[in-house]
Parts: sequence; structure tokens; C-alpha cells
Amino acid sequence: MAACWATPPAAPACELVLTEHRSGQALTRLPLNPAQPAADVAFTHSVLGTPVLDRYVWRADPQGWRAHLVEERFEGEGYGLPSAPAPGEQMLRHGPGWRLLLNRVVDPLVVLPLPAQSMRLVLADQREVLLGQLSQKSIEMRAENCPLP
Repeated sequence: MAACWATPPAAPACELVLTEHRSGQALTRLPLNPAQPAADVAFTHSVLGTPVLDRYVWRADPQGWRAHLVEERFEGEGYGLPSAPAPGEQMLRHGPGWRLLLNRVVDPLVVLPLPAQSMRLVLADQREVLLGQLSQKSIEMRAENCPLP
């Protein structure tokens, strides 16, 4: 008698899912590190013309996977940039600019990819995705299928 071994289906991969915010239209899915789902949003400041980088990590909580802004790197002062850390945050000099360390839940994480800002997603493997090429409308980013810690 022959034994029949069934292979369990592969678990879905931990991914960053990008959709148009209002319509929910699927834009793309990108692999995330299942041990530490994270990505950066880099752009050019609309007034100062200087680089800004926002680092996000996704953490599981009772409401599901939620984005946490954990670091912001920027040059210049004013025009929507932090001028001092809030309680529990830390602002450090970083080369010609600043590095703000924080832990702010951003749920949902939605960005408007204005072409003049060259807004892009930077993944852990340093791959970059120019968000304005995916949509001119607001883009929502969420982590899916990541294993619970």
C-alpha cells in the first residue's frame, strides 16, 4: 500500500501591500523581512528642497499590524520639521541634519506621492520604488501575512 504524503500549503509571505487609499485599488506587493517588517519613505522636502527619510516598522497589536514611525532624518529647520523632541523622543545631530528617534503609531499609513518630492519607498535590501509611478493619488501601506512575534 502506497502512502500519500500531503505537503502543507506554503504560508503567505510577509508583504508590504500598497493600495490607492480611497479606492482600495491594488498597486503592488513587496516582500518584507518577516522577523522585522520595516521600510523607509524618502522624499525631498517641499519647501527646503532637502532630503527627508521616515523609517517605519510594523508591529502586531490587538488591532493587527500597525505602522510605527520610529525615526525621522532631515536637514533644515521649520516648515513642518520637528524643532524639539516630544516627551519620550530623542533628537540627535546627524551629519548636516538631525535624527529624531520616536515611536508614533501611524494608522493608517497614507502618503501623497507628489512628483516634485520624488517620494520613494526604500526596502531593507535597498531596493527603491518611486511611489509617483504607482499612483498620483494617496497611497496606503500596510503589512500583511507577517508571523506574530
